[in-house]
Amino acid sequence: MVKDTTTYILTHFSDDDDDIELLKKKEEGWFTNRRKGILFTVIGALFSSTASVSIKLAEQVVPVLQVLWFKFLVMFVLVGSQMIYYRQNIETEGRLFYLFIRSCFENIAMSLVLFAVMYLPVGEATVVMFFSMSLFMVLMAAVFLKESLTCKIYIALILGLVGVFLLANPEEIIIDRTFSVARMYGLGAGVGHGLFRALSSIMVRKLGDEVQSSVVIFYHSVYGLSIFTVLILLGILYSFLVGDYMMSEAFFIRIEDDFLLAICLSIGILMFICQSFATRGTQICDSSIVATVRNVSIVFSFVYQVVVFGEVPNFYAAIGTAFIGTAIALIVTDK
Repeated sequence: MVKDTTTYILTHFSDDDDDIELLKKKEEGWFTNRRKGILFTVIGALFSSTASVSIKLAEQVVPVLQVLWFKFLVMFVLVGSQMIYYRQNIETEGRLFYLFIRSCFENIAMSLVLFAVMYLPVGEATVVMFFSMSLFMVLMAAVFLKESLTCKIYIALILGLVGVFLLANPEEIIIDRTFSVARMYGLGAGVGHGLFRALSSIMVRKLGDEVQSSVVIFYHSVYGLSIFTVLILLGILYSFLVGDYMMSEAFFIRIEDDFLLAICLSIGILMFICQSFATRGTQICDSSIVATVRNVSIVFSFVYQVVVFGEVPNFYAAIGTAFIGTAIALIVTDK
């Protein structure tokens, strides 16, 4: 496939063997990085889906803010230990502001997930979030990063979006649905999540290889841990000021069950692995491709739904899974 005029001229008219050889190596390197990016994104999606299972089990007992606080605490310890072991410094080469903005985008997106699921059924919230994220990422990648999209990528994106829609059971979404105020809040939160998650990914892509992925995760964990520590302390302080001491348990509780504590700690471990692979995949692979491949996390979620919770997917889920698998296959085989 010819990517631009320079590629075509060098390939067909250049007599310089060194130029042609250099071009071939460049093309092979680009293709290798893309495949690596796809693999890293899929692995990240697997661990993200596994973390979602732990979150669903933990949030039935533990306050949501405390669950997120545990996540960032464990991530901070793990990435900090990794950087000390490999003697990596936290130099950002003047990119500290961009890392801070990226972390803010990511934390806002994570918070909006809670509101989307609160006001919408999980399936519908998933549709809104993944439709929004994929579309925003493709548009932003084309506008801000000047990424070119092939016909196969367009087809894969459409197939992936259709697959996500089918996984959410469109029969229930379309039939007998009214747009209440609560529903509008849920839809707005879902679209907002997609927007901020896309902005976060674009920021990582914009940084490229200038900042190591471990440094990106380090600052993300530092900012996230700081933000949720402050929110929890403010909530506890407010509960004491109004004299309602029981309210403090809505922000932080003492975990005495060892199994529940292990689940909370596993969230941070799983998300650390997820962030490591997902961040690296975003750095070396086009954002439009990452946006489509990330839809595979829903497929993993349905597998856990059957294995862990014993809920069998319906006909639409099976067809949707096939659409997403086809979309990923198109991306991998695109040259």
